[in-house]
Amino acid sequence: DGRLDGIHWVIVGGESGAGARPMKPEWAASIQAACRAQGVAYFFKQTGAVLAREWGLDSKKGSDADEWPVPFQHLGERAFPVTA
Repeated sequence: DGRLDGIHWVIVGGESGAGARPMKPEWAASIQAACRAQGVAYFFKQTGAVLAREWGLDSKKGSDADEWPVPFQHLGERAFPVTA
C-alpha cells in the first residue's frame, strides 16, 4: 500500500551479476516519492547491470548517477537516516 510506517531508511538498487533482472527507473521514482512524502531516507545504490548496459554506462553496475541520462539523475539521491 506504499505506507512506510516504522521504516527509517529505504535502499533501492537494481541487480547485478549473472541472471540479473532489469530494473525500471519508474520503480525507483515511485519509491523515492513515497519516501519523500513520508519523511523516510532514500538511498539509491545502483541501476543494476541490465539498465547500466542499456544506458551505455561506464560503470557496469550503474552506481555513478552522473553518468545517467539527465532525466533520471535525481533518482541517484543518497540520504542517510537521521540519528538521535
